[in-house]
Amino acid sequence: MLEALWAYITLGVSVAVTQELGALVGGFAAEQGHLRLVPVVLVSAVAVFVESLLLYGVGRWRAAWVRLRLRRSPPVVRKLLTAMRWNPWRSTVISRFAFGARIALPMACGAARVPPWIFATGMAVASLAWAVVFVGLGWVFGQGAVLVVGEVRRFEGPIAAVLVAAVVVAFVVLKRRQRRAIAQDAGSPPPP
Repeated sequence: MLEALWAYITLGVSVAVTQELGALVGGFAAEQGHLRLVPVVLVSAVAVFVESLLLYGVGRWRAAWVRLRLRRSPPVVRKLLTAMRWNPWRSTVISRFAFGARIALPMACGAARVPPWIFATGMAVASLAWAVVFVGLGWVFGQGAVLVVGEVRRFEGPIAAVLVAAVVVAFVVLKRRQRRAIAQDAGSPPPP
């Protein structure tokens, strides 16, 4: 009983930190029979809901700072802030599904003074929908992932060699570009 509780607590923390990856792993663990599906969905939803509420609170508390930081953002972000004021329900739901903006958007909702009850209600619905989608994907594609990983293990050596070679080549190319940029800034001809 205590082990299962710790498993769900760990899942909640990992979902709050890793977002989709944690939910996918939770769905996979449920598919494999290590956890139960409904609690995994609920824990994932609660984790992202609480995280979003905390970010919203920071946005309301430090609204001037958030607005100042967002003014320096690209014009798209400024348009998004205006849209948040005009349509807070949609903004709340989008803030859960906007990949790459899950920290900025709840803070911006707080800074835009979206009413707390609208944000909390919309975020609860969006968090549950998000958790169902990503835990469901982990559940559905979990067995396929096991099969793919099993097949890939046969080729671990060659795959590792190709990855190491790709990293070395990328490092050399980036170093050459950096040297050329430094040489151009200094006014001397670039090295060959």
